[in-house]
Parts: sequence; C-alpha cells; structure tokens
Amino acid sequence: METEKIKAVAALTDKLATATEFNKLRPSPRREGMHKAGLYFTGYNDLTLTVVDIISVCTAALYGMEDNGGNAKYASAFSIAEVLGLALELMPIEESQILDECYSLHLKLKAKEQINNVDSNSD
Repeated sequence: METEKIKAVAALTDKLATATEFNKLRPSPRREGMHKAGLYFTGYNDLTLTVVDIISVCTAALYGMEDNGGNAKYASAFSIAEVLGLALELMPIEESQILDECYSLHLKLKAKEQINNVDSNSD
C-alpha cells in the first residue's frame, strides 16, 4: 500500500514537472509572488474569485433589470441571469486553492529541472 502511494506521488510529481496545462497564469517578471493573465492576480484562487465577483455583479444587475416593469427589451435578461447563475455553480472555487499549490510546485520542479539541465550541460 505504501509503495503504491509513493509511486502515485512520484507520478504526480513527474506530471507537475512537465505539465503544459498551466497556461492561464504567467509569473510576473518584475513582481515576486504575482502572476498575470492580462491582469495581475496572486494566484488561481484570486483569479477564480475575481471571475465569481464579475458574474455575481452581472447577475444582480440583470435581476434588477427584470424588476424594471417587464419591459420587452429586457425579456431575455432573466435567461442571461440564469446562465450566469449556472456558471457560478460550475466555478471550481474549492479546487482553486489546490490549483495554486500545484502551480507553485510545478514552477519549483520546472526551475529545478532547468538547473539540473544546466549542470549536466556544463559537465
């Protein structure tokens, strides 16, 4: 059982070292501990919470439009609000913290691999 866990951790470590899925955020070249995705975020959790805030504001605004006397030009606002509500439900908020931790480990493993490559090339 313990051997299987060690193998699983080693496989995860190898996957994180070579992962190509962490594309949304890039480390900031000038600001330590900051990442950018067009804008600057402290990590995936910060990015996720920002998206949730944007969706929440849009949803509240659309529901406010529905309360505007049922004007025909706002007829689809309720549908849009429902779609945004669904997007909120689908947002992996709980998982975003582990994404930050995996991303941090990915960067460390990648840096270590680059150092090892430089060391082996200098021999």
